Amino acid sequence: MNTYFKFLVIAISAFAIISCSSDDDNPQPVIPDGDYFNGVLILNEGGSAGGSVSFLGADRQEVVNDIFAEANDGQGPGLFLQSIFFDDEKAYIISNGSDLISVVNRYTFELLGTVDSGLSVPRYGTVLNGKAYVTNLVEFSTDQDDYVAVIDLETLEIEETVIVGGSAEYIVSIFGDIYIQNASFGNGNTISKLNPISNTITETLQVGDGLNSIQVYNQKLYALDSEGVKRIDLGTFTVETEINKPEALTSVSNLRTENDQFYYTSGTAAFTTSISSSELSSEAIFDYGSDSAFGSFYGFEVNEGQIYVGDAGDFTSNGSVFIYSLEGQLVKEFNVGLAPNSFYFQ
Repeated sequence: MNTYFKFLVIAISAFAIISCSSDDDNPQPVIPDGDYFNGVLILNEGGSAGGSVSFLGADRQEVVNDIFAEANDGQGPGLFLQSIFFDDEKAYIISNGSDLISVVNRYTFELLGTVDSGLSVPRYGTVLNGKAYVTNLVEFSTDQDDYVAVIDLETLEIEETVIVGGSAEYIVSIFGDIYIQNASFGNGNTISKLNPISNTITETLQVGDGLNSIQVYNQKLYALDSEGVKRIDLGTFTVETEINKPEALTSVSNLRTENDQFYYTSGTAAFTTSISSSELSSEAIFDYGSDSAFGSFYGFEVNEGQIYVGDAGDFTSNGSVFIYSLEGQLVKEFNVGLAPNSFYFQ
């Protein structure tokens, strides 16, 4: 082997070692394949022609509508889209008008499978230990038939149904247990605890009338009702603190939590209060002056210093999304699909 060739081999080997060492010490972030890995998914409930999903890019400058149909040869995700829940790279889109859950890759929106039997007006879902737990309202005339469907995420088959004994609406999982909001459409005042090992309701906690939101934050469960916010200790499953609603607000809805602040709505205005306060604030961050009879704050979310509002308008034409700063300044406005009801951040 001549001297030049030996030098070349040594140089290449050294470069390879340095490169490998650099990669190990400074791993590059893994960017998922797909057009929708960084931004906001907007769920549009839709009407008799079906719902849709919009995507707002990371720079919040442009919205792309109907991404489900675009990714699946024009096929839609069903009637009256209610919510989305996630498990790693999969998104589960609940259609309560079609009794259907569409499973897609959350970054490409390619359809991977469906849950198309055993559901009856499904509403919300959560994932725990390879299972999905999905609430079902069944008949609107009674809440005694409401149940949670337990779904095997490998087979997409319903393994079991758990009768709740009250309304089965929003559902969350934390510390290996599942909590169900037993209130819908302004009626109800309890929260149920479901044991996922026995698949039974083990405890029920009564809060105030008009329960409309529950949120998990900093290992606590918060519930918003007609009296204000209840902070619930999950170890004892008891109310440990109450944050009262001021008389100046006739009603409060849409509880959200971020950076030790509560965010909530009343009428067409949004409000914020520190979670350490004893009373909710009645000073509005902004009032966006919607003239929609039932569609104002149809969607509401707070994420990374911005407030997202979905307005359903007249429910017959496309809805609007407004983005506000935490100080109440309007940042952006977009047209999306019919009746935007929720936001999900990729």
